[in-house]
Amino acid sequence: MNEYTDSLQPPLKKAKLDEADMFMTIDKYIDLIASTDKPLKVVLDEVVSAPLPITKVCIGHIKDVKAISKTVLLLNEKMPLRELQHLKRVRKQEIVLCPSSYLKDTSIKQYLAGCDEKLTEIFDSFKEADVPMLPPKLKSQFDDTRKYWPCNFHPDKYLEKLFSDNVFSADENKLHRLYMRMVFVVTKWFCERTGISIGHVNSNRVSKDLNVTVIVDPSINSVVAISTDNRLKHPIQHSVMLAIDNVARTQKGGAWDIDHKLDDDAFIDLELLNFLKMEFRNVKFGHRKFVSKRDSSNNGIEVLDQDGPYLCTGYYVYMLREPCVMCSMGLVHARARRIFFCFDNEEDGALKSKAKLQTVASLNHHFEVFTGFL
Repeated sequence: MNEYTDSLQPPLKKAKLDEADMFMTIDKYIDLIASTDKPLKVVLDEVVSAPLPITKVCIGHIKDVKAISKTVLLLNEKMPLRELQHLKRVRKQEIVLCPSSYLKDTSIKQYLAGCDEKLTEIFDSFKEADVPMLPPKLKSQFDDTRKYWPCNFHPDKYLEKLFSDNVFSADENKLHRLYMRMVFVVTKWFCERTGISIGHVNSNRVSKDLNVTVIVDPSINSVVAISTDNRLKHPIQHSVMLAIDNVARTQKGGAWDIDHKLDDDAFIDLELLNFLKMEFRNVKFGHRKFVSKRDSSNNGIEVLDQDGPYLCTGYYVYMLREPCVMCSMGLVHARARRIFFCFDNEEDGALKSKAKLQTVASLNHHFEVFTGFL
């Protein structure tokens, strides 16, 4: 056993597993992925669904109900609720005046007088109340806000669908499981041919040095690229990075010289591709053909789809395990549309375990992440 194969071995009660036992284990997972029909789960920022934080505001009770409209217009002009615009300003005869934090060194009457003298005579009493600090994004959050204060709410049907775990139809779910099953089949194929012992594959003990990536163009339901890990020979040639590079080759790019022959159409190891075509007879392999502006102008070709996508734009990426930070950022820059993985990466997973890059607002691209295949 070398250092690499040792790292793949989880703590086991048995001293050693023979090869038949090892691959019977992965075969079990292959069957489970194909036979299970439970919906996939989206990985989102917990803040989206968490109870909304609460802040305190000062409430004024208006003397004359007929003066509410004019009072609100005056308040919006003199005392706008810039950070609390999701709140409805009025509830019966009560009106939100300002956040309590504005009144640290003064009384509410003094504050009103400083904004406009007219406001000092409009209210007969004041109180402090709890209100949601942020606007509700889900109906469940909106329902919770009602016990505090009325809020404006604009339902997002797709977001609600994501949180209900029903974003995919039964047929779509079946298709995603088909491609994830391919990931496991490729994992087994890779380990058999390299002599790597995969050991027991489970959510907690998938080696950090073992991953497989399958990239699919969902517009034509075709596998565009597949890669396994090569990090023992090159420190940054993780399977995701290699798969992105193979996608770049479909667009006349690519940075790395690979030591095995790739198919010109699907950019997959030829031996692996021939094997997969036998195992998955109804799956398409290959990429859409694109003509660059330069080539079209040189050859007088009429261009319909000029340059094609930028790297993985619109593509789905399926992986054995959650990618690390480097690979996750690679997927961000490659503009992938959806990421699917089976096992968490508790050491350095960047889409669920240690971070959720897909939720970082400052990034210039965001994709959806799904797991829950087992």
